[in-house]
Parts: sequence; structure tokens; C-alpha cells
Amino acid sequence: MKKILLFMGAVALSYTSIAQTQVTQGDIIIDPYIGTPNWANSLLYNQVNLEDTENVTDYKLNGGLLSYGGRVEYMISDDFGIGVDVNYEVSGFNYNNAVSEYDSLTNTLTNATYNYDYKAKKLRAMLRLNYHFIQTDRIDVYSSFAGGYKYVNRIGESNDPNYENDELDGALIPVAFRLAAGARVYFTNNIGAHIELGAFGGALLQFGISAKFPTR
Repeated sequence: MKKILLFMGAVALSYTSIAQTQVTQGDIIIDPYIGTPNWANSLLYNQVNLEDTENVTDYKLNGGLLSYGGRVEYMISDDFGIGVDVNYEVSGFNYNNAVSEYDSLTNTLTNATYNYDYKAKKLRAMLRLNYHFIQTDRIDVYSSFAGGYKYVNRIGESNDPNYENDELDGALIPVAFRLAAGARVYFTNNIGAHIELGAFGGALLQFGISAKFPTR
């Protein structure tokens, strides 16, 4: 067992010694990405049980199950970078509800169908600090902390005369932060793909392309 551990350690040290640094001081890195899941739609609005609501039809999600964003990072040294992360998502639902209403003037029941629509739009803008702890000639692995501002716009609308349309701006807690670890794999010296796994401040999994622009 000791021989195996010593061998693995020797391999790791030799690999580290010959590995080239993928990103260096002065580089600018741009990462557009797609995020999944959209938490609100995946956990709340996509789990609605319509078995006991026969009058509800055409139920659908607003915004789908993805979010979208982009990051820009500037390498202040070979191991540390500072940047900005902005992401955007839409969640909510839309459905029709068929009802029978009593008309007191004609003493009759009339049928009507009303549409109900709810959208929550979230925008996060955060400053990021990245530590690049593994680098080779093709791979860049990093950990990250980000913090910043979250804006939310909520709109509820309906053609039901008894429903009061409402719009609310602002988040209850207008603060966003994120803890994450990610990796970039470069296919050329400047173009590659990236993937990031994180908590808070956006989707659990984010992935997309990566473009590096050396400035030195």
C-alpha cells in the first residue's frame, strides 16, 4: 500500500512539474452559459396536480426549465481571477379556468373561460473571485465565490373581472451569492467548453463555451 501511495505521489509531482499553465496573468475569459434546473419551475410550478381540477385546462410553464447567463473574468495573477457574473431566468405558469356564473338579471347560468398568467423574472449581477488550483495545457479547474445584487419582477394578470392584476418589483432579500467549482477544457489555445457546479445565485449546473483573450 505504501509503495502504491508513493508511486501515485511521484506521478502527481512529475505531472505537475511538466504541466503548462492554461491561463495566465492578464488573460480575459468570457463564458456564456445555460443553467439547469430552473428551481422554481422544476420544484414548484412543474409539480402541479390537475387531477382534482377538471375546470383547469392548458396549464403550461412560463420560462421553461433553463436559465441563461454569462461571465467575464480577468486574471490578476496566474492563479487568481476577478470577474462579473450575470444570469437571468423566468419562472411562472399560465392556465385557463372554465366557470359557470349566475346572471342575476336573466336568472341564468353562463359559461366563461378565464386565463391566469404569472411570471417572475429574476436578474442577478455578482462580482466573482476565482482561485485556479489545477491547470494543465488543456484543463483549468477553479473554485469561486460570488456576491452581488438580485432583482425580481413579479406580474400576475387575468381577464377575470374579479381578479386584480398586480405587479411587484424588488426581491424580499435583494442579495445574491454563489459558491461554486468549475472546469474549462480548451480545444484550441483560446476556445473551449466549461462546466460549473454551484449552490445559490443561479442554477445548480451551468455549462457553455469558453473564450480566452490574452492581453500580454
